Parts: sequence; C-alpha cells; structure tokens
Amino acid sequence: MLSRASIRAYSTIPNAVKVASKESGHNFTNLSVVINNAGAATGKSGLSHLLSKFTFLSNGAKSALRFTRESELLGGTFESQVTRDALVLKTSFLKQDLPYFVEALGNVVSNTKFLPHEYSEVVLPAAKTEATLAKADPIFQGVEKLHEITFRKGLGNPLFYNESTPISVEEIAEFAKEQFTGENVSIVAEGAIEEDLTKFVSESAFCYIPANSSSSIKALPLQTFNGQEARIPAAGASSAVIGIPVKPADFGKYEVLSAAIGTASAPHASAPLAQIPGANSHLYKYKDAGLFVISVAGEASQVAQGIRQAKAAAESISAAELTDAVKVAELSVALQSSIDAPVDVKLTAEKAPISEFNYVAVGNLDVLPYANEL
Repeated sequence: MLSRASIRAYSTIPNAVKVASKESGHNFTNLSVVINNAGAATGKSGLSHLLSKFTFLSNGAKSALRFTRESELLGGTFESQVTRDALVLKTSFLKQDLPYFVEALGNVVSNTKFLPHEYSEVVLPAAKTEATLAKADPIFQGVEKLHEITFRKGLGNPLFYNESTPISVEEIAEFAKEQFTGENVSIVAEGAIEEDLTKFVSESAFCYIPANSSSSIKALPLQTFNGQEARIPAAGASSAVIGIPVKPADFGKYEVLSAAIGTASAPHASAPLAQIPGANSHLYKYKDAGLFVISVAGEASQVAQGIRQAKAAAESISAAELTDAVKVAELSVALQSSIDAPVDVKLTAEKAPISEFNYVAVGNLDVLPYANEL
C-alpha cells in the first residue's frame, strides 16, 4: 500500500534543499521542515532533543518574543518534534502567510543564535519537563528501554535528554551546524502551490545553509540484539512490552500482523488484542530498521495476564487471518502517513516470526512476569 501522502516528487534549490507540496481545498497551510540525520539516533544522547528546544528562539533576524508575537497575530502555530531519524519543525497558518513562515523557518535553520541565557532559562527547563512527563507513561518507558536493549547505540539512543549526559550550548550549536545542510533538509507542505513554495524558499534564508556537511559524526553500523530483558521498578501503572527488531524489507509482514492482532492505528472490535484490556501493537519504522512492539498497560496483575495472552494471540494467527487483515493494514498505514512522515510499505500476508524477542517490564516487578514465563 502506498499512501497518497507519500506520493510526491521533490523540487530542489541550488544548495540541495528539497521542496515538495500538495494542494488542498482548505484555507490554511501545514508547512514542515524535516531535517534528516538530526534525530535522536545521531550524535550524543539528548543532543537532538535540546536542539529542538532551541528552534523558534532568537536568531539573527528576530528575537524569540518578536517571532512568537507575530505568529500569534497571524493566527499561526509552530512546534518542533524529535524522532529517531529526524528533527521536524512544524507550522500551520493561513495560506496568504506562506512567505512569512518560509522566511521564519529559514532563519531558524540558518541563523539561530544559541544564546547561553536561553539555554539555561528556556531550553533546559523545557527539555527536562517534556522528559519527565513522558517518563510518567509506563508504555513510553518500556518502549524506550526496548529500543536501548535492541539497538544499543544509534536507534537505541534515548529520545529525550537526560541530565546524566552533560551537553554544552556550544555542542548544540556545532551539531546544528553539521546537520543543518541542504542534503539533509526537506521542506514539505500541504495546502500550498509547489511553484510558489519553491520560489519563496529560493528567496529565503534557506539559501544560506551549505549544501553538504563536513560533519565528523559517523553513522554507527546497525546492530540488533535478541533475547534481551530489562525490568524497571516504578510506582503507578505497570506495563509489559515485547519487541522484535525488523528489517525494512519485512515491514509489510509486521504491519499485517499488527492489523491482524489489533492496533490503535486502525482498531477493530474483533481483533484479539481488543479483548485484552490495555493491549496494543505497533511497528516503529525507521530508515534502517524497525521495532515491532506488543504492549499491555494497566494494573500489574492484569498486565501479567494480558501480556501472556497477547503473545499467545500473535503466535496463533493463521495464514487466513493474515490475508483477511491486509485491508485493515492498508487503512492503518494510510492513517499513520503524513506529509512530513510518509509511509511507503509493501504489505504482504506472510508469517511474521515472533519467537525471538526482547522484553521489558515496568512497574510492580513482584507481579510482572519474566520473559521465560510468557
């Protein structure tokens, strides 16, 4: 299944920045800048997360306060998001304000000041708060630990900053300089005419970023590990998560398996996981690998029973059930796809093995089972 959002051809400007857009019938535009190789998997742990909090602060053209006030007056919104593959800057605004927001994003990418007082007063507190809130979710904790024990480095890096890793403002500025290059930057929009968008980008501050990187950061060889287990004591709700590393060529198998057993991306009442309180499945897809996750969250004794049932349900899915799930998987993939994160997966109703897996338990460890008890 190829999502409509992923069907696009890029235009480029001279410094290799890629531009793509699709029109819509709405009177507003969603504009995103996707900076590949600037996500959590690249560089020092937490570096990308801190960099994301520096975006939309003071740059050579405007102060953070001025940009915020002007955006509010125009009715626009803006945010930054870290994934493991990329740093994504997102804005939404009325169509006629496209030139303003293209220039504003260009200044973010090419001209951020990285002021020390903004680092201590804004960036660090915002990053710490986001990390703390995320860690209150037992599923988030479990999935993060699954990434760590499955990939170790690179994709195993934590998504968010942790104070145990010291990072200076100079390191953040250097990371941005190395990764904010034309070859890494894609500008995508929904609700804009591509010719207009390309013209505005070519006349904006995006032209000031170099085409290529002189980065000393080398991509680590991808390694995956199976049979790993971790247990994290925590108060409150518990979770148990099973993870299986997946090659990109096998994404289609696991998307169909996820649809067959049940996924929040495209829920249906008859799915096996829909009968288990707090159960879900999801395939985390990255450029070089994926992680298929089956999870259960809730009260510890309920989770202990539920994760056993969920694993058994995945193991017992028949070939006929996989075939029947292909249409649901098509819907799931389409719903996961967006203009800044298109999903292009060739679905196949082949058996997706789950016999070798990693496992994380979070919460009341006196009650939650070990991997060999599943």
